Amino acid sequence: MTLHPLPGPVAALDADVRVPTSKSLTNRALIAAAAADGGQIVRPLECEDTRLLSEALRQAGWPLDWGDSIRIGAREPVPRARVDLGNSGTGSRLILGLLASVPGSFTVDGTPRLRERPMAPLITALHELGSTIESRHGCLPVTLRGRRLDGGELRIRPGVSSQFVSSLLLAAPLMTRGLDLEVLGSVPSRPYLDLTHQVLAAFGATVETVGNRWRVDPGGLRGIAFTVEGDWSAMAFPAAAAAVVGGRVAISPLTVESAQGDRAVCEILRQAGVAVDFVGETVEVRGPAARPFDADLEHTPDAFPALAVVAAAGPPGSVIRGLDHLKHKESDRLAVMLDNLDRLGAVIEHENAAIRVVRPFVRNRNRPIAVTAAADHRIAMAMAVAGLATGGLELDDVECVGKSFPGFWGMWEDLISGAEDPR
Repeated sequence: MTLHPLPGPVAALDADVRVPTSKSLTNRALIAAAAADGGQIVRPLECEDTRLLSEALRQAGWPLDWGDSIRIGAREPVPRARVDLGNSGTGSRLILGLLASVPGSFTVDGTPRLRERPMAPLITALHELGSTIESRHGCLPVTLRGRRLDGGELRIRPGVSSQFVSSLLLAAPLMTRGLDLEVLGSVPSRPYLDLTHQVLAAFGATVETVGNRWRVDPGGLRGIAFTVEGDWSAMAFPAAAAAVVGGRVAISPLTVESAQGDRAVCEILRQAGVAVDFVGETVEVRGPAARPFDADLEHTPDAFPALAVVAAAGPPGSVIRGLDHLKHKESDRLAVMLDNLDRLGAVIEHENAAIRVVRPFVRNRNRPIAVTAAADHRIAMAMAVAGLATGGLELDDVECVGKSFPGFWGMWEDLISGAEDPR
């Protein structure tokens, strides 16, 4: 196994950096354009996950041209297709509802890790809607025979992921009666359903939301040009860097009024004593963190790796809650992050889906410490943040950032180019 040294330690950042556009919005727009039998996606995020979903749509019959923008045409009949979504949980879940709603026989599969991730609530819901669908113990691979579903009233208990709900909502305009969907129990990552609503409405669907009920009318989709906004999930890492080592980082392009849940990182950092200001499409962050914070990430789980590093690097006492579903991500994200931070000398209590930092990690070590990405893009990026404070970190996988942020290491070079050497 090759270990890759991470940059650091540094101090007093002074940088202007750019983050990519949103993976979540790009993936949802891909499904909506396919359901509309055509459309254009402007400023899409080109990364491993979006390329996997694009290729899956192509194999399932949608002509797709990826240049500066993505153009999708009307579906051509494909009697049978096997699509591989790699390790893309979002892509595999979103495409299932779509494929169940168009003619053809399909198999959806992925990596061994993706085969471990739960799909049962979505599979059960599609079966109740009349889909002929089979799976391996509620996980991939899934085989299904698509047709136009009747739709109507449906209840779902999503449990670990809001993506099951998004998949059904994105397919709803293709159903004869649309969909009147009631979500039972808690709705994890609720802001992602707001993104689904935003994309459906942009493509012309009539969507109504009242509490935990969604109503999507049949038809109405138009082949529009949808412009993808900047990614607040990616913003969390350069922002966390300023919170950990201090200095100024200006991050763009970002939509201040965005419905993306990870925009909440700004308020959490402010709670930690970090200055966060908005100027047009730029967010300026000035650190370091001066006090502990208390954050509930039930609806923003992707922010956990970056904020865990901020908590473990700052004054003791920070608490992060709402971590129930992290074991179902690209890795067991909570366990891996706790192991990495333990290697760095942090003492962290873990109880009832929450962590509390008892003692921060040790800064400026003289010997290299090996940490793992566990093939998880967000953990790799979080370890880059930690390395700015500790120095001497070696990461086992730097390529996995391509899942959501292919240009991450180039951005990281820009981030530290003007930083002071603390030694």
